Amino acid sequence: MRDMLTGLAIGLAGGLAFWVVGVPAPWLAGSMIAAIAAAFLGIGIAVPNWLRTCAFVLLGIQTGTAVSWETVERAAQWPLSIAFLAITVIAVTAACTWYYVVRGGWDKPTALFASLPGALSLTLLLASTTSADMRRVTIAQCMRLLFLVALLPSVIAWLSPPEPLYVLPDEIDSFSGLLIVVIGAAAAAYVFEALRVPAGLILGPILASAAFELSGIVSGAAPASILIPANVILGVLIGMRFADFTFAEFREALKDGLAGSLIAMAIATAGAAVASLAAGLPLVLTLLAFAPGGLEAMTIMAFALNLDPAYVGAHQMARYIGLALLMPLATAYALRWMGVDAKPVTGDR
Repeated sequence: MRDMLTGLAIGLAGGLAFWVVGVPAPWLAGSMIAAIAAAFLGIGIAVPNWLRTCAFVLLGIQTGTAVSWETVERAAQWPLSIAFLAITVIAVTAACTWYYVVRGGWDKPTALFASLPGALSLTLLLASTTSADMRRVTIAQCMRLLFLVALLPSVIAWLSPPEPLYVLPDEIDSFSGLLIVVIGAAAAAYVFEALRVPAGLILGPILASAAFELSGIVSGAAPASILIPANVILGVLIGMRFADFTFAEFREALKDGLAGSLIAMAIATAGAAVASLAAGLPLVLTLLAFAPGGLEAMTIMAFALNLDPAYVGAHQMARYIGLALLMPLATAYALRWMGVDAKPVTGDR
């Protein structure tokens, strides 16, 4: 309890500081940076599973209640850009793997799993069954997410037109309506998680709250007040991943982490530009949807930057589910193609 309260207080302070300064997406980026600093200073912070679940349910509600019939009509443009997204994911993985092997001197399993853009938990699980260096994989994955959360909001805010591309509808105006959405979303999260649906804790609430909105049972967006707690909790969760690393390891990983992040973002930007032209969508929207970051973080950014959260969430979800379903077979095939023995090694690694 003490570590949880400490982590939330530090995350809230970091988010508040970024908000005062005027940094885009302040509550997520600020809480993450503050939590990382706390981790390196040896300050105990924690987010229990029940609080993590609550944050994911709230995020799912935020995304689902933003869906409207207008969104459904626009969805006809999405399959084309999702196809470009799939090509981009393959290109990012191949290019980053090449860089880590050829330029960084990493072994092939470590380079492969460090390069996969998303589905962090599954990536680490699969990497642990091979000879991959788990610390390098974890640091590389965390570094990419760090750079995206810290820098991408400012880039998108700079590229965005003066007028917002997306305006949230009015908030749900009754407590009973909000209670119905919360209970329905939580129940859907429980069912999807029990069925082991990929990203079930978020996908279930998204579908449930979207169903309430589209059916007219409950109308309006979730209150903005639930976005700040979800931001802070997620920022602290990201920052906690650095608790097992020393500052010296972090500093040593900066070069490869930054290079890998730049390669991934350059390819994602190219894919987003092609999708923008082909589907007739704003570049800033496709850029955030194609960004090789975490599903939760990128969706939260959509709200903070006034971009269509349904579009961004759908693409990030498609990438997550695609990786979750295909990654085991795809990585096994890739390792065999590279002539690598995928059996795990024993010892400190």
